[in-house]
Amino acid sequence: MQYLAVFGRFLFVALIYLFLLRILTVMLADLRSKGILPKTESDFGCLEVLNGSGMLAKGRKIRVDSQGLTIGRGQYNDIIIPDHYCSLQHAELKYSKGITTIEDLGSTNGTWVNGERIDTQVQLVPNDFIKIGSVTFLYSRWRDENN
Repeated sequence: MQYLAVFGRFLFVALIYLFLLRILTVMLADLRSKGILPKTESDFGCLEVLNGSGMLAKGRKIRVDSQGLTIGRGQYNDIIIPDHYCSLQHAELKYSKGITTIEDLGSTNGTWVNGERIDTQVQLVPNDFIKIGSVTFLYSRWRDENN
């Protein structure tokens, strides 16, 4: 009987520690989402080129961070797609509070997410396919493969 009481006390203390750990992780997530604590690298997005051309080799991974990205045929874009089906200013990706969005910038041939042409800002989730011109990207979360 005494062993059961000791085991019960250890179990109770362990449950209290688990509860406190859960409260701490929720608080840290809330502070990160409000911008008080810096984001971790795994919070950022990643575009992987699934089919590319000369400047965009297949398999290339591009990080989408708080600066965002612009995509287009023009030389001033972050991602340059040398394709006549891609507009000079084609699309823009924005990152804010753990959410990555993509918006078509009025391109002629459109921006496609999962096979559907978008005309408003769309939130991206991992495993979304983005097609601009003849290039297809796969959206996922960023993982620093050097570590």
